[in-house]
Amino acid sequence: MLSIQNEKSHALIVYVYDEIEKEATGEAGCWWLYESLKKLESSLKTKFKLDLIVVEGSAQESLSSLIKKYKINRVVWNRLYSKNSINRDSKIKQNLKENGIEVETFNAHLLNEPWEVQNNSGQYFKVFTPYWRKAFEVFKAKKYQITPINLIKPLPHKEKNKWNFLPSKKWYQKFSNYWDPGEADALTKLKNYLSNNIDNYKEGRDRPDLDQTSKLSPHLRFGEISPRMIVNHVMKYKKLNTSTITFLSEIGWREFSYSLLYYSKDLSSKPINEKFNKFPWRKNEKDFKRWKHGETGIPLIDAAMKQIYEMGWMHNRLRMVVGSFLVKNLLLNWTYGERYFQQTLLDYDEASNAAGWQWIAGCGADAAPYFRVFNPVLQSERFDPQANFILKYLPKLSEFKKPNLIFQPYLDENLLKILIKKNHYHQPIVDLKDSRNRALEAYQMIKS
Repeated sequence: MLSIQNEKSHALIVYVYDEIEKEATGEAGCWWLYESLKKLESSLKTKFKLDLIVVEGSAQESLSSLIKKYKINRVVWNRLYSKNSINRDSKIKQNLKENGIEVETFNAHLLNEPWEVQNNSGQYFKVFTPYWRKAFEVFKAKKYQITPINLIKPLPHKEKNKWNFLPSKKWYQKFSNYWDPGEADALTKLKNYLSNNIDNYKEGRDRPDLDQTSKLSPHLRFGEISPRMIVNHVMKYKKLNTSTITFLSEIGWREFSYSLLYYSKDLSSKPINEKFNKFPWRKNEKDFKRWKHGETGIPLIDAAMKQIYEMGWMHNRLRMVVGSFLVKNLLLNWTYGERYFQQTLLDYDEASNAAGWQWIAGCGADAAPYFRVFNPVLQSERFDPQANFILKYLPKLSEFKKPNLIFQPYLDENLLKILIKKNHYHQPIVDLKDSRNRALEAYQMIKS
């Protein structure tokens, strides 16, 4: 999103959708983008008499055309941090300046710029805890000046908006049952969460059956609410206790992820730990397909994968569990999961998603130890003790009656055979113990 202005301080508000933005949005995210832009268009027009111009194609060519057509002399936008975005924006900025156009960019996406938080050696942090300790102090020392948007005067134009970012698959139609994109809903969610749930966050965040997370992540990802607003609201209206501090640390992880994105070669495909370039990943399209479709025969994994397809979102605890299952129990390359989440998550974030998958695989900065393999049965017992979450997405498993058997339906071979015959469930694709041992052996191969 950017503002381009003429000598009379009249402005055009423009969103440019090019190939880089398309890649950074993903298929499910296109639905959110479509709905969010509609809400923004309505809000700008109603509150400020401003139009939103949406253009598709090359950012450089689109801006050049608008600048020439409306005699623009100043362009303003908010910075992005992937290598592709930086390269694109740097070229645009240089070109504009060479043509006598004033350019100014801002940070609206993060608490701090990645280069503002460095260790004592002047390098970027590779461990989260000291990073966040330093980053939080840097943020608290800042003072911000807010310029009201109503000071912007609309520039009359003849541009016509004909945009439709809806994916070709109709599966996105379910999303409106769970989500309401836009700034208004983001602010309502934040206020309600601070009033009702944040004090239970430390324990509640791990329970997919209780649904006690804020659900702010898609709003944050699409800029409908800023991390600064979230942090400032928490600090202003809540006391800092173990739950609120833990909640803020999740904002911190997002910041840490953007630091890794900014300084890494390619966070989404190249492991930070280069030893993993030689990791003996399996190649098995059938296993990957069963993982994607929630047909692994491991109920917690399958229920979680059903959730992502149903609502374009997955509980954070389950992201770690299904990720561990993919890269360790199935021994499939973490980039498969990273790309699948890119297409299916409404809150897909190019920094947090890639950093999370590298953490799960053990190849990233401050990553999970190679020997940490999430056991889906133990995770079910601890975080979904009555199997309420599993049964929400796999109701046929209610025939097993007891939670212990719902977590491990293969313990009742006769009933499982009946369900398999009816195509109501599946045989496990791996033995959890054997596949864990296989993963540990593979990780030992690259230790030295």
